[in-house]
Amino acid sequence: MVGRRRGALPPGPRRVTRSQSRVDRISALPDDLLLQVLTRLRCARTAARTGFLARRWRRVWTGLPEVSFRGLAPDAIHAALARVTRTSLEAIDIHVSRGTGHRALDAGSVTSLLHAAAGRSPVKLTLTIPVFLYFTVDLPRFDFATSIELDVRDVCFALPTATEFPKLETLSLSGCIMDLSALVPRCPRLRVLSVRTPHEVDTITVHSASLQELVVSTSRFTSTIDIVAPALRKLTLALEFRGIDNSLSVVAPMVEEVTWRCSYYMYAGIGKMWRVSSLKVRAVEKMELTDDDEGSHQPRRAHVLSLDILDTPYPSQRDFAEELKKIPVTTFSVLELKISTWGHVLGPLLLNLLRICTAVQRLELDVVLVDTPQVQVTKSWWSCKERCPCQENNREWRTKTTISVIDLTEVEIKGLKGGEEEIHFLKLLFRCAPMLQTMTLKLSDEVTDDWYNIFLDTVQEYPSVNSNVFLIMKQNKVQPLPSGNGPQLK
Repeated sequence: MVGRRRGALPPGPRRVTRSQSRVDRISALPDDLLLQVLTRLRCARTAARTGFLARRWRRVWTGLPEVSFRGLAPDAIHAALARVTRTSLEAIDIHVSRGTGHRALDAGSVTSLLHAAAGRSPVKLTLTIPVFLYFTVDLPRFDFATSIELDVRDVCFALPTATEFPKLETLSLSGCIMDLSALVPRCPRLRVLSVRTPHEVDTITVHSASLQELVVSTSRFTSTIDIVAPALRKLTLALEFRGIDNSLSVVAPMVEEVTWRCSYYMYAGIGKMWRVSSLKVRAVEKMELTDDDEGSHQPRRAHVLSLDILDTPYPSQRDFAEELKKIPVTTFSVLELKISTWGHVLGPLLLNLLRICTAVQRLELDVVLVDTPQVQVTKSWWSCKERCPCQENNREWRTKTTISVIDLTEVEIKGLKGGEEEIHFLKLLFRCAPMLQTMTLKLSDEVTDDWYNIFLDTVQEYPSVNSNVFLIMKQNKVQPLPSGNGPQLK
């Protein structure tokens, strides 16, 4: 063995010849690995451009299991799909460029594009066309698709007799016009449906035995909504109601989570003068102790009812109690009220709401006093005279009226300015809520010292309730009012 001479430098790295430096080791990888590299590009157009780097890459992209097209005209996408060698694709994602214009986007090109996509039997299909199109397109049959998302503006999709979706589980429709009463029965495995309709859609009918999650959002005034889903667990509705011609029916006996947003163009009335302009329901998680295992907690769904209420002389064409019956939730754990008023008596209104929502555990009331009328009405309406509608049965509710709110444990009221009616209502809550634990009053900065002392005296009459009194400054800051025992009274 010949050793290295003492004092000699160690041998340096081997010199790479010019021919060796040109070896493309990536291209030498098998097709399966190359396809994984190209798949992560998330764009079939970019994957095809890799062919400019080496001849080896030119046809590799045609074997991609997922193809995504961005910024191409329908004809170019159709030609690219024709070069795909796989007969069945995991996903096709098509986003037609805005730059193609309306000339390239006609009914024939969109129809041809859909049929080309259906010919590749995708498991997942996404089609987005971000321009307004006003024509009718036949929707082809997709035998293997489990998920379809169509975001196409003002296109009316027709359903030929042979069109079915035997494996479809998730369907999202945005901006397009579709006869759901004909489509949904052709999707026997449908579990999730999301619909965002344009203003041309007048009727939404969804009858499904398999549906578990439904989202419906209307951009204008849809007249008829008919939902029958016996297996439905989650429901989200965002609606606008105009007049009394709208019809809403929801049959979902198994629903657990409801999100409900309704805006009323002509209001939903509570009595003669109070109007609901917005009704919202949302679900929240609530922890409860299970009977089987005292050491574990299981979350369950509770629902919050939020109402925007105002007093107005304008007539209402809907009844609030009837509107509330349309929501497939029977109990509300939290009642959130925002009441805009010009100084009317709130007691009868609040008692009416608490009689409807008997299971309320938390009450949040925000009173917004309007200084200047925003509509032309006579002064006698908003100055609250004896003949004002808010004064009806006013003498009786102060002392004789009783309600059962045994579940009520927390109350937070914001915006009180002082007055006998406010004090009477507070005392009524204390009397009728035997389980009440916390009372928080956030008084308006306009409250006088005399009325502040009356509020303190009132809460001190009920020492078992943990009461807190604060002052709301004009900068929306909360400042505790000074008192002998501090802002927290026990």
